[in-house]
Amino acid sequence: MTIVITIVPRVPNIVRWRAPSLSWFKFNIDGSSFGNPGLAGEAGIIRDSDGHVHLAYQVALGTRTNVLAELILVWRGLELALIHGLVPLVVEVDVTTVITILQSRVFGKWEVQHLIMRIVHLQQLLVVDVQHVFREANGAADHLAKEATSLQLTRVLYYNDIMGVLRGILCLDRLGVPHLRRG
Repeated sequence: MTIVITIVPRVPNIVRWRAPSLSWFKFNIDGSSFGNPGLAGEAGIIRDSDGHVHLAYQVALGTRTNVLAELILVWRGLELALIHGLVPLVVEVDVTTVITILQSRVFGKWEVQHLIMRIVHLQQLLVVDVQHVFREANGAADHLAKEATSLQLTRVLYYNDIMGVLRGILCLDRLGVPHLRRG
């Protein structure tokens, strides 16, 4: 008896950061957790339709689960967008579980219920569209989140504060440079 195994190669997909529509802002977010639960951090970056940074931030969270870190991140980002008038807003998150929770408004533990209620309230005040983004197209937020977690940083950044690797990532995003995602 002969067994034939056919290996189908995975074709990589091309993904890239896409600017929001004219007069909209895009809020890319990412949470980072070294363990689940583990040392965690979060970061968000809000850009306009030209790809210019209006606001970025990093927050050290101590020990958290990754989903809780992402929900806290959505809430804080929506609050900052409201305070700074950065609306209407597209929110891109790379954790599909968070999108599912926000769309279904499923309540779990009190800490999660409380966050979801706050997020829903902010969504009602603002024009917000929550979408999924592949990790490869979320490089700026990913970079900020990992830095926040590893260095336990909490800070707000404006464009002139951004240097080094992050500035390079932002430039490549504005140019529409593609990234490969293995299917």
